[in-house]
Amino acid sequence: MTDYDFPSSEASTAFTLTPIGRISSDYPDKFGIPRQPGLASAARATLTLAPPFDDPLTVRGLDAFSHLWLTFIFHQSPTRWTPLVRPPRLGGNAKHGVFATRSTHRPNRLGLSLVELVKIETHHGVTLHLRGHDLVDGTPVLDIKPYLAWAEALPEARSGFAPAPPPSLPVTFSATAEAALLRRRDGDSLRELIRQVLAQDPRPAYHKNAQNTFERRYGVRLRDVDVRFHPSASNGIEAMHVEDIVVASSPA
Repeated sequence: MTDYDFPSSEASTAFTLTPIGRISSDYPDKFGIPRQPGLASAARATLTLAPPFDDPLTVRGLDAFSHLWLTFIFHQSPTRWTPLVRPPRLGGNAKHGVFATRSTHRPNRLGLSLVELVKIETHHGVTLHLRGHDLVDGTPVLDIKPYLAWAEALPEARSGFAPAPPPSLPVTFSATAEAALLRRRDGDSLRELIRQVLAQDPRPAYHKNAQNTFERRYGVRLRDVDVRFHPSASNGIEAMHVEDIVVASSPA
């Protein structure tokens, strides 16, 4: 439960926000999560509602909708915020007002994500199965609303400094990485998740133009594995190369 105080001309007014449930996610750690929902359609998650919101009556009729808006808390982001932030989309150099970006470092740490609803289970409480999300494991969810395409899809809207999706890089796998995937029951879906995440180039913006960029090695945790990769280039085309995939030895 989180209390937020909003000053007014007469007196401070407190609003209490109670999470209705929490996310279990393919993303155990913040690093590597696509910066917008829908960029990695292979990403899976479940939202388990907490009492008293886990009554099946609360989701009656929700299965008629394919997508949902989730309001949530950026619970791993610092509580401190600044009026200017550096959007990664602009290389981490240009500053924009926090309200002109989707930065996680917001005054109240509120997030909004559009996710695909796969199915709903109501055998023991309520669990929503989701896909194409951008939510770290453990994210507290504050509200659910169905998405209405006729009201909320506006192709003619201006999108500021992000008028189109980010470029997608090729992703290659070493023989060692391919062998690791073959040993897993979820190898096919994990391979696609890795491909979609690395295609978005999860490296910090300030690393991408560094002189030693192709010498750096990175690791991203997805599901229960650590994916070790590095940037590469062939015929002048930048790509991401997966060196190895190993079972994570410790919590993220």
